[in-house]
Amino acid sequence: MTGLTARIRSLGVAPSELPAGLSPREAQILALVARGLSNREIGVELSISEHTVANHVRAILRKTDCANRTEATSFAHRHGLASV
Repeated sequence: MTGLTARIRSLGVAPSELPAGLSPREAQILALVARGLSNREIGVELSISEHTVANHVRAILRKTDCANRTEATSFAHRHGLASV
C-alpha cells in the first residue's frame, strides 16, 4: 500500500484529499482510464484481473456520478488525477 500511496502523492494529491470518496486504488485506476487504457491493459499494468478492474471502474463511475469512461476521464482531469 505504501507504493500505491506514493504513486497517488506523485499525482499531487494526498489520499485524504481524494475527491468523491475515491480510494487510492480507485484514483490510480481512474488515472489509467484517463490515459485511455482498457480494463485488460489496466489489469496487466497493475497485475490484477480484468474483472477486478471492471469492479473498480463501476465503483469509480458510481462515486463520481459519471455515466461512462469519457465522463470519468473529464472528472479525472478536473480534479488533477489524470497524468498529462
